[in-house]
Amino acid sequence: MKFLFRVLLIFVALAAIAYFYARNIPEHQTHTRTTTLKQTPDAIFALLTDLPNFPKWNHNMEKIEMLPPIDGKEATRQTFKGNMSMIIVTTESTPPSRLVRSLGDASGPFEGSWTYDITPAAGGAQVVITEQSTMKQPFFRLMSRLFGETKYIDEHLQDMAKKFGETAVIR
Repeated sequence: MKFLFRVLLIFVALAAIAYFYARNIPEHQTHTRTTTLKQTPDAIFALLTDLPNFPKWNHNMEKIEMLPPIDGKEATRQTFKGNMSMIIVTTESTPPSRLVRSLGDASGPFEGSWTYDITPAAGGAQVVITEQSTMKQPFFRLMSRLFGETKYIDEHLQDMAKKFGETAVIR
């Protein structure tokens, strides 16, 4: 019985530590990742705006459904592995150099956007993804910190490179 009590006490102590640690992780975060591909900005932009084919090259995505525009802007419901679904709105599109996609449902556990900046570079183009996020719940901030705050950006860039037959070097 003492052993079980000690295990329970340790579990409660670890949970309390994790909770207080998570509360100290900032709600608002910005993360930027960069890679250079041997493609033109036009080719990269075309890949990013061909939404019906996203699930064919993005290994985290199950499907994309086109929705009626939201405030006159392109909207989709994107379903990811694990059956997580989000409404994504294209809030800015300046071919072939800039694309901004934002979460269209502010009632979820997090809010944010991804900004793609695509610029010519020697032998191709540089792709910079900047993620702006707000996670109000400490649990999601802790999970993000534990599993890698740039995990999905890195995987997205790797999948893009793979689609072009390349290997991404991410910085």
